[in-house]
Formats: sequence, C-alpha cells, structure tokens
Amino acid sequence: MCKNNPMREERLQVTLGGVRGSVPVSHPDFVRYGGATTSVLVDAGNAGCLVLDAGTGIRSFHERLAVAGAAQPVLLLLTHFHMDHLIGLPAFAPLYDPAWRVLLAAPLCGGMSAGRAVRRLVGPPFWPVRIGARVRNVTLPVPCGTVPFRHGPFDVRWCAVHHTGGCYAYRVDVRDTGASLVFATDVEWGGSRARERAALLRLCRTPKPADVLIFEGPDDGKSRAGWGHSAWQDAVQVAQTTGAGLLVVTHFSPDDDDATLARREKRLRAVLPQARFGRQGMRMIWKADGNTPRIVV
Repeated sequence: MCKNNPMREERLQVTLGGVRGSVPVSHPDFVRYGGATTSVLVDAGNAGCLVLDAGTGIRSFHERLAVAGAAQPVLLLLTHFHMDHLIGLPAFAPLYDPAWRVLLAAPLCGGMSAGRAVRRLVGPPFWPVRIGARVRNVTLPVPCGTVPFRHGPFDVRWCAVHHTGGCYAYRVDVRDTGASLVFATDVEWGGSRARERAALLRLCRTPKPADVLIFEGPDDGKSRAGWGHSAWQDAVQVAQTTGAGLLVVTHFSPDDDDATLARREKRLRAVLPQARFGRQGMRMIWKADGNTPRIVV
C-alpha cells in the first residue's frame, strides 16, 4: 500500500508529477511550473493509490509506488500512447523489480492495448532491459457503460476525447468519501463533435460535479485546428458548464517559460478565480471534513 501517515486527516491527495506536453524541459526559466511531462498520483492513503499517465513526472512517485506495488497492484491508467505520456516508464526502477506488481489499464488506442504499447517501448530495440515486474493488462471497454472499473477504493469511468490517434479522459471517485476528480489531457475541444463534447461533459457531471477538473490548456486562445489540443479558455468553459469545484490547467508547451505561464495564469484567474495552472509537485488535498480540496504548492 502507499506509504503514508496512518494518523493523517486527509482522505485523498492528488499530486502532479509533471505538467508539460511534447517533451520534458530542463532550464532555469522553467523551474516554477516545472519541466517534467504528464503523470498524476491519486493517493487514498491506506486504501490504495493509482497513477494517471507515465510521463517523466512518474519518477517523483518512485518511493511511494515501489512500496505500493510490493503490497498490492498499482493501477496505471493510460490516456493514450503518445511518447510524452509514456516516456517515464523505461527509466522507472520499480518496473524491473520482480516483487513489484502493476495493473495497466486503458481502452484500445489505435487498435493497440496498453500492455502491448508498454512492452514495445520498454524492450529491444528501444530499451536494453526487459520488464521484470509482474505486469497485468486490462483492456477497458468502449464505451464505459454504467458500471465503473473498480480498483481498491476507486471507481473509474472514462470516455473518448478528440485527439489525433485517439485519447481517453478518466474520472476517479472514491467510494467511501465521495471525493472525485476528472483528468482530461490532449483534448481538442474546439474540434470535438457534439457527441464527444456531450460524453466529456457527462463524465464531469456524473454522479456529481467533479471536485477537481484537471484539463489541458497549452494554447492561449489560438486557432490550431487538427493539433489535438485546447486553449485554457476551453478548460474554463468545461469547468463552468459542469460545475467543477476546482480547475487545474496543465500540459503546457515546452516553449512556454515561467514568465509566459505566469502572465497567462493571471488572465485565467481573472476569469475564474478558483482556477490554477498546474505546477510540478502541486498537491490537492481533500480533508476529512469536506469535498473541497486545498492546494499545496
């Protein structure tokens, strides 16, 4: 199980391991928001944890996940198989530990399962060391249907979103507390068909408006049809339409430095005060007395 203090009052903690898209960045001008690519840890303490995507940000979860995988399988949900969302796996040490257990889960993407995609990446000719951990693959059905996928304390739902090559958004609800979040990255909201929009809005609202909506927003109101991405203004629209408690915008371009993102975040908060730009290491903590998470940077 995840390392934690059994006396703590938190009932859910979500940590952003990385907030970049495309490629990781390492430069003094990119320290405030961070340069690692997408990975999110959802930690329910003694009850269990799961991870959304495996960009280079997954490295920061090494200690927790190594312990968790030795006690019970870690659920790794993949939104899609583009390199920036998988690139953290080859160098992730627990993947080579025979005592570590991981459950890979995703719908088919481009006709490929999550297990096949990961084994193709972590192995010859792309990587010299083969996986040593006990890995099991679950192919999630499309559409999700009315019954969620259950893992430990979590109910997981999903829907397809508009992105080149396919992609899926996930909703995670904690059954015994009602805490909830939606993770929607690599979404071209402006190019989405009506049914794609309806599916994502329904995911954000059902069974109740999500406490946290983590939504991509690498563009700044620019028109880039066919790129498979959204602007932060699109994220605001989805959050306001669905009644999300807190909007966290992520998946920033590797070209956008801290100064650029700070100016953009100021405009975001002028429109929606309860919104934030994600930062590497940012934590959202649900306390035992309510469903409104507190942000810790």
